[in-house]
Amino acid sequence: MLRSNWFHVLVALAEGDRHGSAIAEDVLARTDGALRLWPATLYRTLDDMVAEGLIEELAGEAHPDGESRRKRYYRMTERGRTELTDEARRMSGFASVARRRLGDAGA
Repeated sequence: MLRSNWFHVLVALAEGDRHGSAIAEDVLARTDGALRLWPATLYRTLDDMVAEGLIEELAGEAHPDGESRRKRYYRMTERGRTELTDEARRMSGFASVARRRLGDAGA
């Protein structure tokens, strides 16, 4: 089971490489403001995820043209993709059970 922050970071990176603040902005927008990754939390999360092999930090030459070399860009690894896929299936299963138990009211 992925930590909530980790899940949201992986979802943000599922569309492609991003720098830290773009990840935080994606998470904030996708959760309608419910999850804000403040810089200290964001970069601690990213460092932990790199250490676990879920994401990788890109070297300066891998930055998109026109972007600052000072920004730290990240990419999801194959392990990260596998973990995100597994977590999405697990969450979908829980949601299916909840909808079934709620009957028509939960549809």
